[in-house]
Amino acid sequence: MKETFALLLAYDGAAFRGWQKQPGMPTVQGALEDALRAMLGKRYAVHGASRTDAGVHALGQVASLQSGRSPDFDRLQLPHGLRLRRFGAAPRSFHARSSAIGKRYRYRFDAFVRGAPDWDRARAAMRGLDGLPQLPGLGSPATDRRPAPPLTAWTLADDGILEVSGTAFRKHQVRNLAGHLGAVALGLAPPESLRDLAVRARPWMGARAPADGLTLVEVLYPPGLDPFSGAAERDLPPR
Repeated sequence: MKETFALLLAYDGAAFRGWQKQPGMPTVQGALEDALRAMLGKRYAVHGASRTDAGVHALGQVASLQSGRSPDFDRLQLPHGLRLRRFGAAPRSFHARSSAIGKRYRYRFDAFVRGAPDWDRARAAMRGLDGLPQLPGLGSPATDRRPAPPLTAWTLADDGILEVSGTAFRKHQVRNLAGHLGAVALGLAPPESLRDLAVRARPWMGARAPADGLTLVEVLYPPGLDPFSGAAERDLPPR
């Protein structure tokens, strides 16, 4: 009988063309599946919690796979820029993406904001999203037409670091949000304009912040499905 395993990964997005496997391109999913094949002599399908875009970093990406034997993940040889932080057996029904109940992202505005941004203006814009049941206008055009659910938490520090949490995120949502917040902080758009954009039925048509400022920090799972309780952890050099 096959067992399910979960891997907690960190990576430098500059080294990859995103998570999802693409022919002839270096991707995180492709690199992980290649490493597993080299170790186990067989290609395994690996599923990721988030299909991060090219250039987006991760400190807490989660991947899952099923295998008929227990791999020795300590022997996994990953390419430069990709590191295994934790690993462990998971409940058989566990799936990195569909089992998740939330994600947390971080955006560093020094990737594109220059000058003297007024973060109080940006925080006022974020407060304008409070109470909205959905955020349909924040996602880019995609085959998944479901509107983004509301954020569950957010912080925006004076050093220009935004953290947002939610039960789910849509295509480019955090980068779109960061792009407009940068414009608000620089006085190029009024704070109330973010709420107006967020409630629109049409997809996002505004500024999109660069990918290299975005990091997937954490993926959340129900306590009974959390695959990393008591799991082995490797040293993770600071980024």
